[in-house]
Amino acid sequence: MSTETELQQVLKTNTRKEFKKKGHNRSEAGLIKRFKGDGIRYKAKLIGLDEVTAARGDKLCQDSMMKLKGIAVTARSKGEHKQRIFLTISFGGIKIFDEKTGAMEHHHAVHEVSYIAKDITDHRAFGYICGKEGNHRFVAIKTSQAAEPVILDLRDLFQLIYELKLREDKEKIAQKDKQSEQAVYQTILEEDVEDPVYQYIVFEAGHEPIREVEENIYQVPTSQQKEGVYDVPKSQPNGCLLLDFDDDFSATDQVCGSD
Repeated sequence: MSTETELQQVLKTNTRKEFKKKGHNRSEAGLIKRFKGDGIRYKAKLIGLDEVTAARGDKLCQDSMMKLKGIAVTARSKGEHKQRIFLTISFGGIKIFDEKTGAMEHHHAVHEVSYIAKDITDHRAFGYICGKEGNHRFVAIKTSQAAEPVILDLRDLFQLIYELKLREDKEKIAQKDKQSEQAVYQTILEEDVEDPVYQYIVFEAGHEPIREVEENIYQVPTSQQKEGVYDVPKSQPNGCLLLDFDDDFSATDQVCGSD
């Protein structure tokens, strides 16, 4: 038993070294190129699918893995073998194809996958939980080689999609804020063109002064106080400009968590 454990450790170490030697480009541009289109394909076997009670959990996954392996052993004693498959990982999610017919057997989008776990007893097996609330399934896979590269690719895919989505949301918020600012300045221009205080605000925002008001009895506030005129502060105590805009930004949830 100890010899088998030692052999698995050696195989794991060799797999890590080989994976590093391949020199996969893990930059954002490299990962986008890697996962676009059909993505990456792995040869594997489908151990089975099992209904589970939760969306995540190491023990939950390991128990389900052992259950499915037990079913597979029983089936093998009757002459039945695991289904040979191709597993693809791309922006489209995880797709499982029958090796013989090429037909797609299962397709799980990235947002449907809630947990990924390796088999602690077998370096060539892993699984993932997918589905919606109240309807979760554990999918157990036996890879032709070590499962670690597959798990790392899934991790990279989920992290990349999370970061791209986060950036997209920030850009949308920035665009929305810019449009709001433009709307406010337009209101200023339309309603208070001759008010020197508003002229000061517009000027501070980087716009040209609207126009000079001849013989105005007021003076546009400056950095120094003058008799009867008070400074308009550039920022409030909280450090914001005079015009305070709400920020509705909410962070995107991580696709794949870990306990």
